[in-house]
Amino acid sequence: MGKGGIEEPEQLASCTYRSYGYLADGSEVEAWTLRGAGGMEMEILSYGAAIRRLAVPDGDGHVVDVVLGYETIDSWERANESYFGVIAGRIAGRVPAGHLAFEGQVYQLACNDRGNHLHGADGGLDKCLWKGEPLTGEDGTVGVRMRYRSPDGEGGYPGTVEISATFQLTPDNTFIFETEAKADQVTPISLAQHSYFNLAGAGHGSAEGHVVQIFAEQVMRTDEKMTPLGVAEAVECTAADLRQPRLLAGVIPALWQEHGDLYRLSEEVGLKPAARVFDPQSGRVMQVSTTHDFLQFYTGAHLDGSLIGKEDRAYPKHGGLCFECQGYPDPSADCGDILVRPEKAQIHRTIYAFSNEGIRS
Repeated sequence: MGKGGIEEPEQLASCTYRSYGYLADGSEVEAWTLRGAGGMEMEILSYGAAIRRLAVPDGDGHVVDVVLGYETIDSWERANESYFGVIAGRIAGRVPAGHLAFEGQVYQLACNDRGNHLHGADGGLDKCLWKGEPLTGEDGTVGVRMRYRSPDGEGGYPGTVEISATFQLTPDNTFIFETEAKADQVTPISLAQHSYFNLAGAGHGSAEGHVVQIFAEQVMRTDEKMTPLGVAEAVECTAADLRQPRLLAGVIPALWQEHGDLYRLSEEVGLKPAARVFDPQSGRVMQVSTTHDFLQFYTGAHLDGSLIGKEDRAYPKHGGLCFECQGYPDPSADCGDILVRPEKAQIHRTIYAFSNEGIRS
């Protein structure tokens, strides 16, 4: 029922695609649009399997795009050093000194971030063309599956890997993101969805007014270059303690370089709570749960207003928040297993459930 007891028309779920543009080499990029029965809409590009748009209704049905991104394919190809919306990998996060060591094998990866290998560097999945196919479910869920075959040696990584990433919208305004990776030899894989969220609306100022909660007892230690050191520390009595909801404006100044941290989630197998975000301005709530063991929380500290995104809006400092569910980026550390073996696919799921609490004055 809508306001005043008037019954609102049922919205039908749909999945369509169109040509979005062309890369510099002439390759065509597709844009897949999902319209959920609950009012959510999502647009996914075949370039980088990037979420270009995620529109979410508030309690009054007002729909706003809540992820940062660009209007044109030229910007996505040439200017996306922030990794807006893409799938980061083969390994999301920083591989220390690009030194990839596991099971007696050593590989040297390209370093692109202060002496570390970040998000796959120039050979990352964010710079690849994926193939899409529509999905529909009997429960009213609508989605698209993006596929990419990463050849042996791409980005410096061993093994050929068949990767699929599924994006689904449910009738209750939940976004389900699932990845599957199959390899022809033992190789590390840790994929992350790298959207920047602003629940008040992309380009609608800083997200410092959001209230954030992260369900983690430990945070991973890093050095001054944000190199992961393989050591977990308790969040208790630290600036990184977000076990209780906290207004971000009061948290950011105490964080190292106002950046955010890599949190170690519960060790329980299966879906586990990761984070909850609330925007008092719009009343929108996003709850994140995942099968991954780690969550990189990033505050958008590098944004400075110079990047012009969708609708010609500038993205200010802390204008979007990342909740990157992933594995630990160093397979040589005793921090969970990110190795994929030929006999078993690696499957992970992250769920973003949207709701509304009503606007607080």
